[in-house]
Amino acid sequence: MKRTWRNFAYTIWDLTWIYWDRFISTACSCLSLSIQGCSYGKGFMTTGACSFKGRTEKSILLGKDVSLLAGWRSNRVGLSGRVLLQTLGNGRIEIGDGSGGSAVTLSSRSRISIGRNVCMGGNVRILDHDYHALDHLARRLAMEEQEQSIRTEPIVIGDDVFIGTNAIILKGVTLGDRCIVAAGAVVFRGEYPNDSMIVGNPAKVIGKKRNETVRAS
Repeated sequence: MKRTWRNFAYTIWDLTWIYWDRFISTACSCLSLSIQGCSYGKGFMTTGACSFKGRTEKSILLGKDVSLLAGWRSNRVGLSGRVLLQTLGNGRIEIGDGSGGSAVTLSSRSRISIGRNVCMGGNVRILDHDYHALDHLARRLAMEEQEQSIRTEPIVIGDDVFIGTNAIILKGVTLGDRCIVAAGAVVFRGEYPNDSMIVGNPAKVIGKKRNETVRAS
């Protein structure tokens, strides 16, 4: 079916809101990171509601051309909330050049390292710790007393990794370059070699990604 002038008019309206949202959100995100002594590179961009909480200075480090989207107009996959990057204790979050995600939650007590050109789909969760102690007696304690019993292990994600919508990456995971994590997968503890296709809960490798050469036109 043909597009009408109404379709074009709405597209212009839609794009106007997208650009305005991007301008306001990015300005607020940059201010928040700067106040907390965290850093972002040239070309950093956000949309929608984005929250950054660095426990210490330089505990959140974002490379060049990083994009974090929480505005529903900028990604219509069905985002469930805001972008949230949080460090606790000695946690550290590093995101490499050209990487991005939509309505992602990253929470670190040790280290989350994300390489270059990584694509994190809508509502992805990357958590390098358990939010509470696993021992039932420890959970009865105040949160400050529980912290010594909370387990944490670093997460390392290589370059050019794709993580599908609603996937969860848990503590102790290392993803090699160019891995693909299927939508809804739950990945925990283990090293996954380059080019792995990872699916399921619990996640498992079902094969290798076929490398394809993309030629510029």
